Amino acid sequence: SIMDTGPEWRDFGDEESQQRERAGSPLTPLLHDRGMTTSVGYSYRDASGRVMDQAERERAERLGLWQGRVRVSPPGESNLSMATRYFSRFGDHLGLPKDLVVRAAQIYREALEAGLLQGRPIKVMAAACLYAACRDSGLPRTLKEIVSKTGVSRKDIARSYRVIIRYTEKNMPVPSPIVYVSKIAAALAMKPGIEQKAIEILRKAAEMRVTAGKDPMGLAAAALYMACRRLGVAEYGQKQIARAANVTEVTVRNRF
Repeated sequence: SIMDTGPEWRDFGDEESQQRERAGSPLTPLLHDRGMTTSVGYSYRDASGRVMDQAERERAERLGLWQGRVRVSPPGESNLSMATRYFSRFGDHLGLPKDLVVRAAQIYREALEAGLLQGRPIKVMAAACLYAACRDSGLPRTLKEIVSKTGVSRKDIARSYRVIIRYTEKNMPVPSPIVYVSKIAAALAMKPGIEQKAIEILRKAAEMRVTAGKDPMGLAAAALYMACRRLGVAEYGQKQIARAANVTEVTVRNRF
């Protein structure tokens, strides 16, 4: 079936064409049917505004019930319907922008079409796709944060994430510790000078190739601690910075 993307009205001049717009909302991956279907509303009035009697209300409620079942009856629609609810909930808990949640839904659809969801919990795969979307967009969200906000174990998310990356052949960028500096500095209300000094330290460390294979959040925390030491700011210690970065003090000391 080919979708007609043209207008659903006729016009006979440029001026008339400019005054008209397409009806309906745009398609979105955040809905299992991409927002193409309509739903039966629950109201005590019919289309003409007349109050319905009891028999008509019961008939309208049955129609709404069956229409809701039919929307998720095709194979995979029920899976997508549940996954989109998880995406909306996790996105709110993590404070993620809508375009990133849309990207996570697109990755989930690709995994579903590739047959990667068989035998795997929907909640786990949704969390893994959300983490993949954060990595793909360069948003500073660590795996530990995803675990704390979604309630899914780190092991399950990491395993599902590797499956998605392997079979969809996606090239995820390596997260830079520089993007995490602002996040830690904002949590501690640090001055901009400290943040800039930490970024300089991280760039120098990258040139010396001493950051390879290290956790970016731990590197960012150590760079901020080193910046405070060099600038003579004794207000922030290892314990405070480690708590803001959600890493251990041992990690900060080792990276320092």
